[in-house]
Amino acid sequence: MKKALLVGINDYPGTYNDLMGCVNDVNNMRDLLVSLFGFTPADISVSTDREATTANILNGLNALVSGAKPGDLLVFHYSGHGSQVVDTNGDETDKLDEILCPYDLDWKTKMIRDDDLMKIFEPVPPGVHIEVFLDSCHSGTGLKLMPGNNGSYRRPRFLAPPQDLMKLASAIPVRTTRIKPAKVRVLWAGCRANQYASDALIDGQYGGAFTTFLCNLVRQAKGNICRKDLIKALQTEMKRAGFKQTPQLEAATKPKNGLFLST
Repeated sequence: MKKALLVGINDYPGTYNDLMGCVNDVNNMRDLLVSLFGFTPADISVSTDREATTANILNGLNALVSGAKPGDLLVFHYSGHGSQVVDTNGDETDKLDEILCPYDLDWKTKMIRDDDLMKIFEPVPPGVHIEVFLDSCHSGTGLKLMPGNNGSYRRPRFLAPPQDLMKLASAIPVRTTRIKPAKVRVLWAGCRANQYASDALIDGQYGGAFTTFLCNLVRQAKGNICRKDLIKALQTEMKRAGFKQTPQLEAATKPKNGLFLST
């Protein structure tokens, strides 16, 4: 079985927070999965803009993993704003949780924490291949347009959390017990934890720099490229294009050496 959930959010409440390329990322990834990796349109669930609420994303993730069996391939792709909030259960040494920012983000209960992803993926049985793509910022200090080559559009996919919430971090004790990692075999991140991920205009098309370059490279290889070669090429091409972000691949040695989206 192959299943995918693709989430892209351009339209955030408050025009200053809007992005341009996230819905295009969803369309780009959907086309890639169908044209090169044997997915059918029925295998792919899409949630964009005002449909991409906290409840809808969580419900979509639960539906993604529901009934999964060894040998299945599950794909989750998110393009939109990312941020950090105070860790409330003491499992983060920096006292901060990374979050995905849904359409109805309220900085209290309506958000997708890294803990939420772990809880959803943890019960998945061994042998199920989960590949996750996050094209968003995980840290930063605020929102402002990033200068691009020749005046082109680039904007960080980061929402700054309210300062009054961040002041609470110092009061949260750090738990020393080890947290079992979620059963995600492969994680692709658009940038390092201390970098911005760019929403950009590339060759006349808006999109996430990470998603755009990744899809382009996979198409050039006709889907036949191993992950370790893909991440090297991705980092090289994005640096050459002037993007100040370094995409990351987190996986064990075997899947790193395996073909992209292989189980």
